[in-house]
Amino acid sequence: MTLLENSIYIDAPADKVWAALARLDALHEFDPGIARSELRSGNPQGLGASRHCELHAGGWFRDRVIVWQPQKEIEFELHECTLPVRRLRHRYTLIPEDNGTRVHQRQEYELKFGLVGALLDVFVVRRKWDAGIKAFFVGLKKYVESDLAV
Repeated sequence: MTLLENSIYIDAPADKVWAALARLDALHEFDPGIARSELRSGNPQGLGASRHCELHAGGWFRDRVIVWQPQKEIEFELHECTLPVRRLRHRYTLIPEDNGTRVHQRQEYELKFGLVGALLDVFVVRRKWDAGIKAFFVGLKKYVESDLAV
């Protein structure tokens, strides 16, 4: 399993940050890697809620909520995708800091293809996905700190 951890300070209260993260069909509004996101489940929020996301680079993934603690923590688990991924989980923890919120992300994943996948991870995927997470964070910060966020 590969572990990536990142965090960012957002100059907004946790409820505003949570509102953006918890709106599963809005990921494309602030993640530059996502072309489109839409709900897949009958329930738009909470445990078991799921979404389908189309990637700008091609391909898609579907994930579902496995941890839901409003304004504190949300975790997703990948359950279908066109990516070379066997398992992937990503958790967002919201921590009040000064007058805003620190968002900490922890992503754990394992690629398919055994040794070839492990080498691909070391030489390509890890850096690319870490850069993607950082771009997601920049987009989330801009979105939440602007008047765009609901």
